[in-house]
Amino acid sequence: MTKARSLLVRPLAAAVLLAAAVLAACGERVPQVELHTIAGSEVKDLEPLLPEIQKNTGVALKLTYSGTLEGIERIERGESYQLAWFSHAKYLLLNPGTKDKVRAAEKVMLSPVVLGVKASKASALGWGPGKQPTWKDIAARAEAGELTYAMTNPAASNSGFTALMGVVSALAGNPDALRATDVDNARLAGFFKGQRLTAGSSGWLAEKYVADQARLDGMINYESVLLSLNRSGKLQEPLTLIYPQEGIVTADYPLLLLDGAQREAYDRLLVYLKSEAFQRKMMETTLRRPVNTAVALSDAFPRDLIVELSFPGSVEVINGILFAYLNDQRKPAHSYWLLDTSGSMQGQRLEELKQALGVLAGDDRSITGRFARFQNREHITVLEFAGSVKAVRNFDMGQGTERNETALQAVRSLAAGLRAYGGTAIYDTLRAAYIQVAADRPERDGYYATIVLLTDGKNTQGTGPDNFADFYRRLAPEARRVRVFPVIFGDADPAELQEVAALTGGRAFKASGSNLAAVFKEIRGYQ
Repeated sequence: MTKARSLLVRPLAAAVLLAAAVLAACGERVPQVELHTIAGSEVKDLEPLLPEIQKNTGVALKLTYSGTLEGIERIERGESYQLAWFSHAKYLLLNPGTKDKVRAAEKVMLSPVVLGVKASKASALGWGPGKQPTWKDIAARAEAGELTYAMTNPAASNSGFTALMGVVSALAGNPDALRATDVDNARLAGFFKGQRLTAGSSGWLAEKYVADQARLDGMINYESVLLSLNRSGKLQEPLTLIYPQEGIVTADYPLLLLDGAQREAYDRLLVYLKSEAFQRKMMETTLRRPVNTAVALSDAFPRDLIVELSFPGSVEVINGILFAYLNDQRKPAHSYWLLDTSGSMQGQRLEELKQALGVLAGDDRSITGRFARFQNREHITVLEFAGSVKAVRNFDMGQGTERNETALQAVRSLAAGLRAYGGTAIYDTLRAAYIQVAADRPERDGYYATIVLLTDGKNTQGTGPDNFADFYRRLAPEARRVRVFPVIFGDADPAELQEVAALTGGRAFKASGSNLAAVFKEIRGYQ
């Protein structure tokens, strides 16, 4: 048994029991400590419980939210965190740069990653409680166009990552000792033909599923998210939760101790988090399953048999699965990048833009950089603008190393040649981008299209927001489905760009300081 696995499955240490006795001591003042914790956005719904956790343990959790791969990178770089808390830690505990930094790990709550299908569609397909399909059945329906769904990007979000590992294991010829050669690429490519919506976070995916539910049959997400949606009153019809016969992978939300000096506070915290009182409250408020077996499962949870699938045992196999998804299996991306090179971009801002484009062109060899670069089969359209559109350039990644490198080098050359001058015509450029989308018709050609708008200032030339909104609403439905992801950079007006995101169903990102490259990486999770 490896060190990583033994950390996850070990029983609570005697120190934990001692901590419990200390906390139970009548009149004993609980020691106070603040623990800086890097956490996945999935645990944000625990924020209302943090004051209660602090009251009962003396531990104030200061949460810094991060994507899982980004979080692994930050831990590997040596950023100062005492704890880590993601929906699972399997990659972190296998990664050579981080596994030895984990001093202890204990799972705290459970949520299987499953498929939710509209009740009417599930009935039509003959699926439901007692009639669960196999993953092969699901893949066949998706490939035939009989099932469409939303799922997060596995290279950006834990729910998509967990789902992908489960599907790969279920469809593999040798799931218990998975190797790259066991992966059924053809069947996986068929499965992903059904994906119509992606995202970099499970929460945003759920929000957009609600907005797009008329054209989607279902969604892959945490069981807790699907059950919460059924409770929310936001759905036109409830989702039937599907637990495929081969099994699924469950997120177990391990709390990881990174700073050995905080072991006593960590043990105190675990005693309370795994107590019957907290586990019951957590179950009721977040709809996650308790790890404490003394807590009975509430009636909110389906009683379908859950089979747990094996998880790949090496980083090399996991990375191979992720790259195969990005390069060969998923619906390829056609991304439109609207880049402001007005006069106000002169100097440091333009240099930051060039560096961010270098990340997309493959210059960043970090974990997140390798997954964020442009991949096989992608189309990229760049509209450089100032007071008007200066130039439109198209890049085709194609398939294979030589074609890839030619396209990536062309992107590097584009970045090197950018020059800053002129005013800022945001809405005329957005209009031009949508005209290009309408002409390209990427959805018809099997591409998942998005628009990224980077600007460092307010609109100073051309038409305004009302004119653009009128134009957008008159577009054909296919073009309107292409979302805009604005990047608020420099002196850009946040309200102006938030309105663009809201109108088109996208999401605005704030780039402050020198983190434009990090924002571009994050946006790639939505493409």
